Amino acid sequence: MTRRITELIEQLGVYLEYTDALPPQRLGAYLDDERRILIRRGLTTPLEQETLHHEYAHAWHRDRSSHPAIEWRAWRFAAQLIVDPLAYAAVERVSTSSLYIAQELGTTVKIIESYRLALVRGELYAEAA
Repeated sequence: MTRRITELIEQLGVYLEYTDALPPQRLGAYLDDERRILIRRGLTTPLEQETLHHEYAHAWHRDRSSHPAIEWRAWRFAAQLIVDPLAYAAVERVSTSSLYIAQELGTTVKIIESYRLALVRGELYAEAA
């Protein structure tokens, strides 16, 4: 999965850099002027995937701010890229716990909750990228 998202990032002409220089509260950042995504080094695989996909969404849309509507769009976009709808439906039949679903699908609770909210709002699209 990491290879796929890194290929998508590369196809946008965006440079991906792993770094220790992000502020403590930040796992990643997209810098549009530099066409660069920064990712905190040493993240767990699920957190790395969440962050890569979220920052890819910002790069895809050429975002230049962190307005709540822009952040929600990035979370929704990332969740749609990460979550397989059929796998989600199968796991949700076993349990509706976001933690359980995230563990079963190998992702984060944030991605599952974003996916679930987008479903409820009717905001998922046929193709995200």
